[in-house]
Amino acid sequence: MTYVQFSGSTLPGSNILQTLYAHGYRLVLEPHLQSLVAGTITQSPLIMLLALHSEPEIRCFGHLAQRQTTAWLGWNTTDDPALTLAAYAAGAQAVLPAAMTASMLLQSIERSCTSRPARPIRSEDPPGLQRTCRRGEVIQLAADEVIDVVDGVVAQTVFHSDGSEVLIGLSGPGQLLIAHPDDACCLQLRAHTNALIIVRSWQAAATTLHFLEWLRDRVRLLEGWSAMQARPHLDERIIGILSVLAEQFGVPHTRGLLVDLRITHAQLAAAVGTTRPTVTRLLGHLRMRGALDIIGQGESGRFCLSRWEQTKHTKCEPMNLVSR
Repeated sequence: MTYVQFSGSTLPGSNILQTLYAHGYRLVLEPHLQSLVAGTITQSPLIMLLALHSEPEIRCFGHLAQRQTTAWLGWNTTDDPALTLAAYAAGAQAVLPAAMTASMLLQSIERSCTSRPARPIRSEDPPGLQRTCRRGEVIQLAADEVIDVVDGVVAQTVFHSDGSEVLIGLSGPGQLLIAHPDDACCLQLRAHTNALIIVRSWQAAATTLHFLEWLRDRVRLLEGWSAMQARPHLDERIIGILSVLAEQFGVPHTRGLLVDLRITHAQLAAAVGTTRPTVTRLLGHLRMRGALDIIGQGESGRFCLSRWEQTKHTKCEPMNLVSR
């Protein structure tokens, strides 16, 4: 049984609450943050939804959720962009618009229940080297090392002899990346955003909580990415790669599913094996067909899929080796 706790001075309408209850969720209404800080809410598993009203309140709530390693969602009742940015900075897995519907909230809750939020460093984990990587920095690893992405996004690419680059995956919080020997494959890891990682030896990483489960997810994600790259038509490859990214980084939006990660046309071209002008042209055709849209401009621009493929590369059931 999963509890959904609503916090803040604004609560959703009775139709949304009734829909959640009908889907088997148990509801907790707690408008006052004081009781949360006191630690009186102890139901588990728990998803928290905060109605966003002020940045100090958001920071306080995010700190509480991080301390309790609890997933939480934001509800931007005024559609104030500053509150949305503050919520994501405080660790919200998704921020829903003022016109939130029951179906949007259900989808966000289901994703929060099946995905892994940024995992805190646990005392029972084996020791490792914690590193902060700046955006664009190349991450150098020894051949027997593994990195655990704690925060941010790391890109894996392949460089060819002619200087061209192929993007073969993006990894976010809770995902593993394994070093590759220095050989003719020319694999490279680069911080796609500012990132916090932990570097461990293979032997130490193998004793980390959920290691086998994360390794299985990694294999499935690579296979899914490869399958999308192998499609015969470029427009299918584009939608396929964006669908895989939406599985990892997607958040509900009024126009569909937003890939909450900055991806340039050049990077998308490197992922599907074509040129940037060709990707730009095909994206225009896909927008005209209503398959996707672009929300925002410049650095804040994000792809939003109105129709996407349901993939299950990072939503595995927990293995019986350890408790979750």
